[in-house]
Amino acid sequence: MKTIAIANQKGGTGKTTTAYNLGIALTQQGYRVLMVDFDPQGNLSCYCGIPPEQDLDQTLTELLMKVAGEKPLYHRECVYRSKRVDDGAPQVDFIPSNLRLAGFELAMGTMMCREILLRSCLEHYDSQYDYCIIDCSPSVGLLLTNALSAADEVIIPMQAQPFSVVGMSQLTDSVFSVQRKINPKLHIMGILLTMTQHTKVSEHYAADVRARYGNKLRVFDTEIPYNVKVQESQAFAAPTILYEPKSSSAKAYVEFTKEVVGHGREEQVYERDEDARDR
Repeated sequence: MKTIAIANQKGGTGKTTTAYNLGIALTQQGYRVLMVDFDPQGNLSCYCGIPPEQDLDQTLTELLMKVAGEKPLYHRECVYRSKRVDDGAPQVDFIPSNLRLAGFELAMGTMMCREILLRSCLEHYDSQYDYCIIDCSPSVGLLLTNALSAADEVIIPMQAQPFSVVGMSQLTDSVFSVQRKINPKLHIMGILLTMTQHTKVSEHYAADVRARYGNKLRVFDTEIPYNVKVQESQAFAAPTILYEPKSSSAKAYVEFTKEVVGHGREEQVYERDEDARDR
């Protein structure tokens, strides 16, 4: 299972929208995908069909508590299926989250191996999926450290706006610190420019990001343009690529997914899974 964290401590950069559309697009290509809502706000869970007011008994918090208590996890424990947008829409497996995760983050400070609790959880699902997509919370702390410790790669959504680069050094420092001390296989897959517009300001800052980071980090060729269809799809808890597949944003997410799949990974046939071969 290849684990990708969608991270940026700055809010409003399109992390959840990117995670959901990437997960659905990978599913459409025949991959087995597990999405993990690692944000106490639960926006990804809402996207997948669980409204904030629905108080679930089994969430990611319960999984983390069991791992911290060295209790065994059961097959597909806490895994839900996303709702269908229509009869032809693919479903994707996900582990939901809610505000209890914020309280658990505070309790994690006194726990043994607190930085790798999420990694220990996800190891249980490693043979069941091809991709795991982690939607991270907009913060720097133990939740982010856990996500980075569990991930193989990081995608950083970034708006082409004046303050888009604020905090980038802190985020990359966190990534490299986790890489050195906890997870040597971790690396940054790239920066994804989101909500770009055909304005001088947007084009200027998009070029600035490419110039500033292009020689250090990969900046994806695909940019996700600003489109009202994205906001509409969020209102209907639907992925943009299915809600309005002809929109510029939907087409961009499809192209972005192709870049992700083609990044350092050959097409694989999973000998252990006959269903995967059939797909």
